[in-house]
Amino acid sequence: MNQRIMALSWAVLCCGLATPAVAAQGWAPSRPVAFIAGSAAGGSLDLTARTLQRIWEQNQTVKPPVIVINKPGAGNSVAWNYLNERGGDGHAVAIGTTNLVSNPVMGGNLAGFSDVTPLALLFDDYFILMVRADSPLKSLADVKQRLQQDPGALAIGFGPGIGAGSHSAAAVVVKGMGIDVKKSRMIPYRSAGEAVTAMLGGQIEIVSGTAVNAPPFIAAGRVRAIAIIAPQRLWGSLANVPTAKEQGVSATFTNWRGVVGPKGMRKEQVDFWVRALKSASDSDAWQKDLERNFWKANFQSGAQFDKFLRAELGTFRSIWADIGSK
Repeated sequence: MNQRIMALSWAVLCCGLATPAVAAQGWAPSRPVAFIAGSAAGGSLDLTARTLQRIWEQNQTVKPPVIVINKPGAGNSVAWNYLNERGGDGHAVAIGTTNLVSNPVMGGNLAGFSDVTPLALLFDDYFILMVRADSPLKSLADVKQRLQQDPGALAIGFGPGIGAGSHSAAAVVVKGMGIDVKKSRMIPYRSAGEAVTAMLGGQIEIVSGTAVNAPPFIAAGRVRAIAIIAPQRLWGSLANVPTAKEQGVSATFTNWRGVVGPKGMRKEQVDFWVRALKSASDSDAWQKDLERNFWKANFQSGAQFDKFLRAELGTFRSIWADIGSK
């Protein structure tokens, strides 16, 4: 009898010890999750969301289905406003971009980092300047010569909207040439893909887009890359594309990508998504995607990410002073 009592007591104790361990796992999604990308399908923001979606599904990190929803427009404000409309129940997240800090600088009721819950920074991304394959513009020297004669002579397209990283990167290059950015012609599109389509159709001369956008068009012989806006050359199929600095233009710009939740997200929900993002960023599949997409790992979360955003705010104030309210 004593043995039975002791066995029963031990079972109860074990259950009691197990309960906190289960509770320690905390909150987790219980129904499908909306993953919102502020660009059209096929854009770099969409690619980031779908890469994470795939890794989470493969590793069963997020049990319910993760559904990517495209909401381009207004410098990601459409996406982040939609995110907040979904409510703060933890079942919606969105891609975070440089617009988190450029929007507050530009004003105009655009959503910024104080309107969402920053979860984690994932990686740095870099931009490339592309022209049509038959363009007379062979290098940044050719671009500079045209713009020195007339700052508005060349139309530069970018996406997804005013204040996007591609916009800022193009502005940094124009400024690096000694050209008044406010006199240049910057044309916003919903995505880099739309900008490239417009360029191929002869509506604009140059596209500023993320590096991953370029290889398929280059391989098809439709566009030519004339500069990487990065501290150093990239790798793989873009290894032969010179940086702006190599061409005598003092211009580098580091784009970055992260994930945000709706404003007022509860701590246990934040904790879950940070763990899910860290798990994805540590995976072998993610490392392969970084290399494939010309991304450089730069994971930050919590106070570190918040400090990063506030520092970036100062950087974009300086950039926007050059761009102006065009």
